[in-house]
Amino acid sequence: MFRKVSVALLASLVVLSGVTAPAASAATKISNGVACSKANSKKTVNGYKYRCAKNPLVKNAKLTWLSFECLTATKQWQTATKAQRDLVNVADQTAALDAEYIAATASLASTTAALEKARAQVTQFQAQMNASTNSAEKSKLAVAVSKLANAVLVLSGSRSKLQTQVSDLESKKALLQSAPEQLKANATDARASAGLLCAKGF
Repeated sequence: MFRKVSVALLASLVVLSGVTAPAASAATKISNGVACSKANSKKTVNGYKYRCAKNPLVKNAKLTWLSFECLTATKQWQTATKAQRDLVNVADQTAALDAEYIAATASLASTTAALEKARAQVTQFQAQMNASTNSAEKSKLAVAVSKLANAVLVLSGSRSKLQTQVSDLESKKALLQSAPEQLKANATDARASAGLLCAKGF
């Protein structure tokens, strides 16, 4: 009798272990898209790190395990789409840059004209000073040349700054005009990378 009970008990254990083993194995399988219950909990499987979170690529997403690579990629995608949304009214910004550019180029032109005039006067007064035999006149011309020389230095510095400003404005305008397409391409690329790295089973 005891032998029969033992055999029956052993058979029951074998059957139960056969039923429960796959469930335990399935519970330990973690990959992208597998449901989880505790937000921000972490697991490491075969060297890959996972976090329990909602996938921003999925509408009305529930908590699932997502690899750290997936999370990084989705964050890059979110950053790219935010940059695309934040780019407002390119036409108005371009108009503002155009107005600033016109003012800068006008200042550059007038500064350049003043510089050329000052240089010409320096040459003229130096020639008059060299030709003069009157010491008082020479002294007066020397003072004028000195002042003009200082003016040339100031005007040269101003023109250099204005040239840099004009060049920067040209670069900003070119960048602004290409920004919408570039930001759209960045968001598209980021979305494709995120989709790849967040694929179920990865």
